[in-house]
Amino acid sequence: MRIFITGGTGYIGSAIVRALVEAGHSVTGLVRSPEKEAALRGLGATPVCGDLKEPSAYMDVAAEHDAAIHAAFEYGDRGADVDRMAVETLLAAASAGAGPRSVVYTSGVWVLGNTGERLADEDASTAGAAPIVAWRPTHERLVLEAAGGQLATAVVRPGMVYGGKGGQVVAFFSSATKEGAATYVGSGTNRWSLVHRDDLAQLYRLVVEKRARGIFHGVDGAPVTVADAARAASQVAGKGGATRSTPLEEARKQMGPMANALCLDQIVGARRSAEFGWKPKYVSFPDSARAAFEEWRA
Repeated sequence: MRIFITGGTGYIGSAIVRALVEAGHSVTGLVRSPEKEAALRGLGATPVCGDLKEPSAYMDVAAEHDAAIHAAFEYGDRGADVDRMAVETLLAAASAGAGPRSVVYTSGVWVLGNTGERLADEDASTAGAAPIVAWRPTHERLVLEAAGGQLATAVVRPGMVYGGKGGQVVAFFSSATKEGAATYVGSGTNRWSLVHRDDLAQLYRLVVEKRARGIFHGVDGAPVTVADAARAASQVAGKGGATRSTPLEEARKQMGPMANALCLDQIVGARRSAEFGWKPKYVSFPDSARAAFEEWRA
């Protein structure tokens, strides 16, 4: 397949590109600098220079592809507006192309808000979405409602992604290594639903290859309390499981709304993803912490 991707050199996007190229697909990615261009070529994909904020730079190119994956995000005050612009551009490009087309949008499990003790699968409500991503459900609906005829649309909601140099758990590794204890925000009793980025990349591949429609969660199915995740990270970092809590109020001063999002309590399932054959190789973060630590340290 010919697949167009935004954010192909990003933390999640680069893993998606690798998975697609290894599966034999032809991948084209939108990039904004010579450095990113070189990075994308290094992954085996073809770069196209342009800016997410300027649809004319990539709409025609996207229209030449069988599928488009939107994995980029423009940080800043206009982030949500730029995201919607990109969604509308990719949907228009897919509709203009000949033959079957697919568009896959990247959202996230924070749109589910606090799930409490109820498992939140792909049918769960987004009425309680975390304020920091309260705009995302509207973009999800925009993508899903565009499906019809030869156009298949899907939304992937990654959990807390880890692996490599990025993701939230690297803060555990970093603080444990530098300060002797893995630091987390709040009480640590809240739960995260995690996923290794390599497993997540395979989910995107399956969604594209199967021209799947609807919402798909990318989580490993083994929620863990933040304190336990930090303890596992500290253990593999050689710090004996030592952890330290940063009070939420203090974290808010440093991180703003992100601090509240990190304290969401979420038990998320991936029923629909499992139904078409997606099975994570990294079964839980505590079991995979050592491998993740070695990836981060490499």
